Amino acid sequence: MKTPILPLALAAALAPVPLAAEPREWTLDLGHAHIGWEVDHMDLARTVGRFDVFAGSFLIDEDDPSNSRIRIAVDAASVNSNHAGRDNHIRNADYLNVPAFPTVTFTSDEISMTSGTEGTMTGTLTMLGVEAPLALEFTLVADRVYPDFIPDYDEVRVASFEATGTITRTDWGMDFIAFPGSPTGTEIDLDIHVDLVDCATVPAAELASNVPCNWGRVDGFTGPNEG
Repeated sequence: MKTPILPLALAAALAPVPLAAEPREWTLDLGHAHIGWEVDHMDLARTVGRFDVFAGSFLIDEDDPSNSRIRIAVDAASVNSNHAGRDNHIRNADYLNVPAFPTVTFTSDEISMTSGTEGTMTGTLTMLGVEAPLALEFTLVADRVYPDFIPDYDEVRVASFEATGTITRTDWGMDFIAFPGSPTGTEIDLDIHVDLVDCATVPAAELASNVPCNWGRVDGFTGPNEG
C-alpha cells in the first residue's frame, strides 16, 4: 500500500490554521521545490547547503492575498551541505541540535503585495525552541497550466514562486563560535523555490497518476523517466 514519505513530525507541524474566508489549498510539488541556505566562510567562498526533507501547507486566497496562510515544516536532520562531517556538526548541539529540536517551522503572519507579482511575507520561524520573526521577499515567477502533451500532468495549473530572506542565527540562540573569526558566519541567507499545483481541480480518476500531485509524496510513486 502506498504510504506518505514525509515524517509524522512534519505532518503534525502542519495542522490546518483556521481562516475567516475561504482560501483554497494548493499542493507543494516536491519534485520541484528547494529550500537552500548559504553562509559566510571567513570571507572566502560561501558555504552553501539545503534541506532535503520538508513539507508545506499553502492556503491561498487569490482575491485577497493577505488572507493567505503559509506553513512550512523542515526536517532539521535532512540538512545537506555536500560534506558529511560538516553536516554531522550542524546537526549537533552547536547548531541545529536535531535530537532535541527535530523540526524547524515557519508560519506566515502577514502577506502583502508590492506589485502584481511581488510581495513580502512576514511570519514566525521556530527553531531550537525559539520563536522569532522572519521576512521573506517573494516573486510569482509563472502561473499557467502544464501543456496537454505531457503524460500524467493532466493540464494542472501550477504557480511558481521564488523567495529570499536572511536570518541572524543568534536570534534563535544559535550562538556557537569556535574561535574569533570563526568560519561560520552569523547571517544565513535563504533561497527558496517552489511550484504549487492546484491538485483540487484534477479529476478524481486521474489524481492517483498525476505526477506533480504525487511525486516525492507517495512511497513507490514513479515520476517521469523513472523505472
